Amino acid sequence: MASETATFVELAARSSFSLLGGASNPEAFAERAAELHMPMLAIADVFDLGAVVRFVRASEAAGVRPLVAGEVAVVAPQARFGLVLLCETIAGYHNLSALITRARTRHPRGFPRLGLLDLEGRTEGLVGLFKTEGLGPQDAGALSCASRVRGLFPGRFHLALEHHGLPADARRCAEWMAYARHEDISWIPVNAPRYARPGDRIVHDVLTCLRHKTTLDEVGDRVLPNGEWYLKSHTQMRERWCYGHSRQAESDSRCACQGCEGLRRTHDIAVRCTFRLTEVRPRVPAFHVPGGRDSSSFLRALVEQGAEERYGERFDSRHRRQLEHELRIIGDLELEDYFLIMWDVVRFANRSGILVQGRGSAANSAVCYCLGITAVDPIGLDLLFERFLSDSRDEPPDIDLDIAHRDREKVLQYVYRKYGRAHAAMVCESITYRGKMAVRDAARVLGFTQAESDALSAEADRGGAADTSRRLAEGGLERCGLDPAAVRSRALIRAVRGLTDLPRHRSIHVGGFVLSDRPLGEIVPIEAASMPDRTIIQWDKDDLDFSGFIKFDLLGLGMLTLLGEAIRMIRRTRGITIDLANLPQDDPAVYDRICAADTVGVFQIESRAQMNTLPRLRPRCFYDLVIEVALIRPGPIQGDMVHPYLRRRRGEEPVTYLDPRLEPLLARTLGVPLFQEQGMKVAIILAGFTPAQADNMRRAMGFKRSHQKMEEVSRDLEAGLAANGVSPEVAAKVMQYLTAFANYGFPESHSASFALLVYASSYLKHYYGPEFYAALLNAQPMGFYAPSTIIHDARRHGVEVRPVDLARSDWDCTLEPRST
Repeated sequence: MASETATFVELAARSSFSLLGGASNPEAFAERAAELHMPMLAIADVFDLGAVVRFVRASEAAGVRPLVAGEVAVVAPQARFGLVLLCETIAGYHNLSALITRARTRHPRGFPRLGLLDLEGRTEGLVGLFKTEGLGPQDAGALSCASRVRGLFPGRFHLALEHHGLPADARRCAEWMAYARHEDISWIPVNAPRYARPGDRIVHDVLTCLRHKTTLDEVGDRVLPNGEWYLKSHTQMRERWCYGHSRQAESDSRCACQGCEGLRRTHDIAVRCTFRLTEVRPRVPAFHVPGGRDSSSFLRALVEQGAEERYGERFDSRHRRQLEHELRIIGDLELEDYFLIMWDVVRFANRSGILVQGRGSAANSAVCYCLGITAVDPIGLDLLFERFLSDSRDEPPDIDLDIAHRDREKVLQYVYRKYGRAHAAMVCESITYRGKMAVRDAARVLGFTQAESDALSAEADRGGAADTSRRLAEGGLERCGLDPAAVRSRALIRAVRGLTDLPRHRSIHVGGFVLSDRPLGEIVPIEAASMPDRTIIQWDKDDLDFSGFIKFDLLGLGMLTLLGEAIRMIRRTRGITIDLANLPQDDPAVYDRICAADTVGVFQIESRAQMNTLPRLRPRCFYDLVIEVALIRPGPIQGDMVHPYLRRRRGEEPVTYLDPRLEPLLARTLGVPLFQEQGMKVAIILAGFTPAQADNMRRAMGFKRSHQKMEEVSRDLEAGLAANGVSPEVAAKVMQYLTAFANYGFPESHSASFALLVYASSYLKHYYGPEFYAALLNAQPMGFYAPSTIIHDARRHGVEVRPVDLARSDWDCTLEPRST
């Protein structure tokens, strides 16, 4: 018997991750459920679990228990029907993910489907809700399918009935209820909402038109027939479904009519779904160690061998202590296989003649340096390993591996081959609606002319669609020659505002890979990407840390293509082998050229802004290049840090600190915070933030620039600064540069990795001009300058550039002996 105090739980909602089929983000559903005092909620997107991490986070923050679910379309010879699958246990989650993966990868992209046979052996731990929408019990094919599916979900099968206030709904539901009573089948009511609030219907209509590539005037009955597809409360559902004598008594929870029994049954089903997403803890595959050795001892042996090669006679007790410290933490966190996998990728690239360079926080690790993953020595630069990895911080390490961009696909396919497509896939990135895209899509659907759409787009804010909607409402429509009182104009503003941050489509992350020891498709659904031979998971890059996924970033970089080709040319023409890790980093002639802003074709410092800064900064050592890379960035510029640093560097103003407590932190950068780590430590020192709070600050302010998250963090910062005795004037300055840093700040280790490429490209340009310029031309398009400018710069430096000869020239630029 269902609980008498149970309330209705929606078990079949669709979020915006049913791409173009749902009009509210998972956060909006969670917030609405909390407002309705709905204790639990299930979002069941169609063949998609992309919303699940965001939904779980938002629901837990709102005090609603999230139920993990998905909807699949089953195509059988007798009928086509929808099936909502709710996860009771972790086995059910693995089966749901595997079913979505099967549907997505075995059929053409954009047309996933399952057959009845696909369900067999994949129903353990799942509750099956047979959707009757569009089907009648008089349909023999529908009845046959329902009977077949019922047998696959013993004791866990229910008919899901939808009633949206239409006469046809009432008739169909009555027929299915009679059938269920005759066959002793459990049934439940669902509203299957496509959006959270009634006012969001216009957004769903717009998305439906986009899906069908039509306008509202021409869409016909392909849009929903009324505005009833929103998340409803227990009271609203009871008013529609209660057929008993107590229908008028809203407080009576003991009504025994079929409708009220069905509403209470939704609660009982939800209670049985005890699965929590935190139970999913993926692990990287075990690295195959030759000779039967364990991963730990093999990693140690590789590190010791690399330390001997990298440090040679310079190796001392300080290096030993640091390596032992790092190896201990790696062992405590059981990350040996992760480091071995990255080492193996680098080894493959090196053996294939593909230049690679680790950057980001990996440059903080001496282990990464000894394994050849990065060419930056963190001990020599006094970089903090804990910025990369710490046993007190519950997050995976982050190694960004830059790869010569023309050969990157070879490395990606090596990873696919090595671990198999069942255990490897790339990460997706959800492309969400911003101002211009929202205006253009909404205007097209609402029937605005192309000229009107162009004018509206020009009014669009570069930021979020909500800001654009406000701009249009506050005079933008008049500036476009439109009547703001017109029905179509009002609909446009509502639609643009509703599209804010909704996902439009998925793309491939620039380089993120995930690997798993068990079939990856059982942890998160895999689908085919638009590019050939690529598969991606449905979780966004920002969702991976929730379950502890470790992301392998394999990125393409044009400068490495240039350097790799130049190094090969130098070896062929001069017999000299260049190693980026062993370049002399104190060559005065190289720094003279940099100070003179002679940097056409040089990595990172060839822009006009960098060229204007170089004569004033006058870098004379490697760390000066680290600062130069970080200085001319949006973060320091927006935070008003560039000119104060340059003036202090030239002795034009004294070195001062916003607060005396910041001197130990900022002395190295003359009192001016330039690096992301410094920004985080300012929050720790002055606002009393914990390291975890400081990292959350960085993530929140950089997470797709969420205004809501930024406001929350800003409030905490202001309160912390005030509590620690920081004056309002200083607090305002701190807030200014912390906000700039959070979005655009460079980590110090990242700058160090890039500075190495700055120096290497400058070094090759100075000493090996012909090879450098030939490789630069062959690596086009890249950088700021056209080939004609590059050729002019080469001739200015005494490099002879001969014209194209149809009889002798190759496709790429080659080197020839100089005529005597």
